[in-house]
Amino acid sequence: THSFAKVVPGAASVAMYSDPNLGLKQIEIEVNNEAQSVKVTVTKYDGKPAAVLVAKTGKVYQYMQINVSNVAGKISKAKITAKVEKSWATSNGVDKNNVVISKFDESSNKWNELSTSFASEDDKYYYYDAEVTSFSYFSISEKAIAGSDTSGGTGTGTDGTAGASGEGKSLMWLWIVIGVIVLALIIWAVARKK
Repeated sequence: THSFAKVVPGAASVAMYSDPNLGLKQIEIEVNNEAQSVKVTVTKYDGKPAAVLVAKTGKVYQYMQINVSNVAGKISKAKITAKVEKSWATSNGVDKNNVVISKFDESSNKWNELSTSFASEDDKYYYYDAEVTSFSYFSISEKAIAGSDTSGGTGTGTDGTAGASGEGKSLMWLWIVIGVIVLALIIWAVARKK
């Protein structure tokens, strides 16, 4: 937990984290109106939090909950900087450019992948930045695999085409084969009558 007596517009307030077991380096908060007695609380989970109904797809580095009090309606911008151990990425076969910070949407029970940028690295960690406008449950994980969509829409295939198109092509060939067989049977039946 980090506490700030006052957070004022025009200057970012930064909560720094040095716990090696926490996948978080810092949280930066900017407000558009002065906020008093701001408290930033981060809770780390070893598995999916009980309050979260859906697990994040893919390999998950860490789940956490970030709670910021007394800033409702006052946040102009906030940035989360996450850290991922290089040894975890290597042992799980996750490329450093394939890591994402996701936020859980409690109203729709879905994980929304945030626009996450690779920021830097040192001997032990990769660092990633993502901007948020509110706080909730978060996960640090590998990006969703193309075709398995976390937003509930239709996914895209690995070639970037809509996921259903490959299925449509195989069905089209099936109908062509059936059509050819039916046509052959009709020709055979007509020839037989003669």
